[in-house]
Amino acid sequence: MIASYPFFRFMGMKSSLPFPSWKVVLSQIIFYFILEDFVFYWGHRILHTKWLYKHVHSVHHEYATPFGLTSEYAHPAEILFLGFATIIGPAITGPHLITLWLWMTLRVLETVEAHCGYHFPWSLSNFLPLYGGADFHDYHHRLLYTKSGNYSSTFVYMDW
Repeated sequence: MIASYPFFRFMGMKSSLPFPSWKVVLSQIIFYFILEDFVFYWGHRILHTKWLYKHVHSVHHEYATPFGLTSEYAHPAEILFLGFATIIGPAITGPHLITLWLWMTLRVLETVEAHCGYHFPWSLSNFLPLYGGADFHDYHHRLLYTKSGNYSSTFVYMDW
């Protein structure tokens, strides 16, 4: 995040007062989740082609039963490739620094939850019908290299 600061400043990110309204923050976060999920889906699906899976994405799939920390366990090329999905929304909108921090925090919490291996009573999949959660992503990891689907990061509609 620190290394990307000049890039985000160039793209219009603000870091001074006043803070954005909660409506602006909420609308940007929703936009980021939808855009990130769309871009991540296609990038993740590409990573499941034979060559990229064998040489890059198989590192992330070393754990057939994922746990929280494995969400960030990946080949460096995959981190850069799929990390693009996370930063494209903020790069387009030039958010306030607070919004960017909130987005990055929510994104990391979401990916850790999806890889935690547990379906908690407070899991978002209990409240949001299109949210994938741990059950959705566990299925993807159990099948290793297949065309199993479940490539999305957050929502399930792209995999339908």
